[in-house]
Amino acid sequence: MANAFPLGIRVGGAALPDGVMMLTPLACAIARETPAGLAIDTFPLPARKPNPLERIPFVRIIPKLVGQMSLVVRGWKPGGGQRPTTILAVAVLIGLISTGLNLSLTQLPTAWHAAGSSVLQLALFFGLIGSTRLVPRFGRIWRFHGGEHQAIAAYESGMDLTPENARTRTLYHPRCGTNLATLALIIMVPCMVVGSMLSGILGYVLTLAVPLPALCVAFEIIMLGQTRLRAVLWPGLAFQRLTVAMPGPTESAAGIAALCAALTEHVRVEAGREGQVATAGAHAAQ
Repeated sequence: MANAFPLGIRVGGAALPDGVMMLTPLACAIARETPAGLAIDTFPLPARKPNPLERIPFVRIIPKLVGQMSLVVRGWKPGGGQRPTTILAVAVLIGLISTGLNLSLTQLPTAWHAAGSSVLQLALFFGLIGSTRLVPRFGRIWRFHGGEHQAIAAYESGMDLTPENARTRTLYHPRCGTNLATLALIIMVPCMVVGSMLSGILGYVLTLAVPLPALCVAFEIIMLGQTRLRAVLWPGLAFQRLTVAMPGPTESAAGIAALCAALTEHVRVEAGREGQVATAGAHAAQ
């Protein structure tokens, strides 16, 4: 499949338990694995006016996150009428283990309790992600993640969009959400430790409020890393070695299929909207 798409379209994506989702500014496509092969769901994104907040540093990520929330929910909704019972069970198990770890440290002094609890929570988080790579049912999402990254890398390199070409590209991408999440954790944990040490309502407010400001600060640092200070991307790129795995033929095909469908829809929507603008201009001139 030759790369007949114009270069320079900003593409992002997400790995799903059963496939890959690709996003452009104008379109979204989801390629899901089914018993009959890959099922492709493609749809345009609604036209929207730029949000003034998107021009303000340290808050511009908020409207982006809100705008993509429905797409994330749609992508993670299991296909074929399945229920996400396994995912929910794992989430409950993580919550129980986390609570148990926190209670086991309650006899320590406040400072040690806060610091120890944070370290143990991080160890639990990284350990569980690492362990999922050993379980085929869960580990496939990381291979779909690799298929997503390699497909985008092939497009950005101007290569023909085939699974074979994609599999020659890097598994790790500087725009991956893993980079943002990792840096936000690095910023968030010390602040939550401080909040845990403060008594009264102030401590609770600080502990609960920290994640959002940490995410906003992390986003600005990541943006800086993509243009000038590449070293700040290192923690996230290192963490991607846990969240990304070499895809197999099916995962690579899903990444390419979703990407091609998203780019095709993007080009179609862009042409249609440009035609509407031209028609409106012609009517106005008359």
